Amino acid sequence: VLRLAGFIEGVNYHKQQILVDGTRPDFTFLLPGDRLVHMDVKFSLENYLKALDAPDDAGRAEATSQFLKDVRKQIKGVTGREYIDPAAGTVDYVLVFIPNEQVYGFIHEHDAALLDDALRSKVVLCSPLTLYAILAVVRQAVENFRFEQGSKKILDHLGEFQKQWGKFVETMERMGRKLEEARNEYDELKTTR
Repeated sequence: VLRLAGFIEGVNYHKQQILVDGTRPDFTFLLPGDRLVHMDVKFSLENYLKALDAPDDAGRAEATSQFLKDVRKQIKGVTGREYIDPAAGTVDYVLVFIPNEQVYGFIHEHDAALLDDALRSKVVLCSPLTLYAILAVVRQAVENFRFEQGSKKILDHLGEFQKQWGKFVETMERMGRKLEEARNEYDELKTTR
C-alpha cells in the first residue's frame, strides 16, 4: 500500500522508530511542518478466524464478541502510548491498520459503533483501501506544502530581482542623462570654439 501510494522509506516514513517513551510505532509518516502521524499494524485475527470457522451459531457469536473486544483493546492500547503527542510533533490522531477489507467490513457489520468510538478516541481504523486514500491525501498535502514553499521562494527571488532591476534602470537613466550632458557639452565645445 505504501509503495502504491508513492511513499519511500526514509523520505515519507520511518519504520519501527523508537519514541521518547520507549514505544515503537510500526510506521511514522512525515508530514509538512515537521509533523508526524504514527500507525500501528499489529492486529489480532485469532478470534476473527475462530468466528469464521465456528461450527455453530453460539461458537460464532462467542468468537465474534471476543474479536470485537480484541479490537477495542487494541484501540485502548494504542491511545495509551505516546503515539498522539502534539508537543512532540504528532497530529491528533493515530492510525491502526486492519489487514484486509473483509475484516474491516466484519467489524463495521457487527459493531458499527466501534468505528465511531475509535474516532472519538482519536484512532483511525484503516483497511488497505482506506489507508491508501489517507496516504494519497497525505502525499498531496506534502506536495502542496512543498509547492507552496517553492512558490514562496520564487516570489521572494522575483521581488529581489524587481528591486535590483529598479536600481539598474535608475542607474542607467542617470548614466544616460550624464552621457547626454557630456555629448551636449562636447557639441557646444566643437561648434563654438
